[in-house]
Amino acid sequence: MLSLVASAAACALVLSACQAGTDSGSSSKDGGKYDIALSLSYTGNDWQDNATNLVKAAAKTAPYDKKVNLRVDIAGSEVGKQIQTLNNEISAGVDAIIVYPISPTALNATIKKACDAGIIVYAYDSLVTEPCAYNVHIDQYEWGVVNATWLAEELGGKGDIAVIDGVPGTTVALDRQKGLDDVLKKYPDMKVAGKAPGAWAQAQGKTAFTSIEAANPNLDGIFAQAGCYAITKYLNDGDKKVLPCAGEYSNGHHVQMLSPEVCKEVDIDPKECLHLPSISSGSPAYSGELAFINTVRLLDGEKVGRNTILPLPSFTTDDLDALGAKGVGDDPAKGALVFTPSKASPGMFGSFWSPLVEQGLLANLKGVSDKISDAKPCAEVEGCKTTDKLTFDDNHSGGN
Repeated sequence: MLSLVASAAACALVLSACQAGTDSGSSSKDGGKYDIALSLSYTGNDWQDNATNLVKAAAKTAPYDKKVNLRVDIAGSEVGKQIQTLNNEISAGVDAIIVYPISPTALNATIKKACDAGIIVYAYDSLVTEPCAYNVHIDQYEWGVVNATWLAEELGGKGDIAVIDGVPGTTVALDRQKGLDDVLKKYPDMKVAGKAPGAWAQAQGKTAFTSIEAANPNLDGIFAQAGCYAITKYLNDGDKKVLPCAGEYSNGHHVQMLSPEVCKEVDIDPKECLHLPSISSGSPAYSGELAFINTVRLLDGEKVGRNTILPLPSFTTDDLDALGAKGVGDDPAKGALVFTPSKASPGMFGSFWSPLVEQGLLANLKGVSDKISDAKPCAEVEGCKTTDKLTFDDNHSGGN
């Protein structure tokens, strides 16, 4: 599994419904700068906060600070409001829109309208199927298969599991669920005791789990699109049995995966380190930053593949055991997978850097410029690939 370790470390070691406004400068032409809108759907969880911070930080970093006016618009989780926000951005005459879409198809007509007006549209993490748009993402079906396979093997192919969903309707949530479903077909003695939405947030993930646990007190494991940290803390604080958790890439979860012995070496309270049997696979928070970098490349006249598939960051407790204290630090470009709690919140997503991008820990947390590397093109980064268009099959709700 170490070959699947977050691409970042692997390379190093081997706003209300229309909170429109300008993040820097104005939305009108200013000294020849490009006007770029970061167009969000829902917000309110750590992943979205980290991804947004990375885009803001990139826009404040040379050479982009002299080339880009960035505005950040928040539409919320309703399709109609996101369409309205996109239309507002089109009317404002922006040069490009970087979008986290709430649906793979519902925005297509509006995206086509933007393209016809000469506006670049770049979706990140969750996909859109309009052919004129650009997409950057991991294979979310692979995320589901990898995590579900680990959990099935950890449980010996049998047991009752709680499933914590993401944001319903997004390609991310749908494809991860399809991966889980396909794996469970191979393990008839594994049962889904209950499923509830967690919105990719720690607090909501814990609430979803407790609702399942109330009706199913003898659970054996957890498949969580996010929430492993908060769920495990709830179980441990309540003197309940902690459960193997296949989940998303939060730092608190990673600290729980460490052994007390390693934590003593790196000045982390050993009580926080449970040696939790787990796998952590991430949807890179840096995908928004990469969409920003590629958008500027396109505006500068460079060629960029229309569809970028990122390598899946993933590691297990066994992988952390093998790394020991070397896996803990503050610079992912130097191999850090786990960040000390004094520097990073438990909910922070650790998948914020790869050789494809530039920004470091402070950018992820605070949205300030924190350049730690030069961005490499996809062709120079192991596991990254580009295609001319999305491909469609039964495993991917919005293509891949």
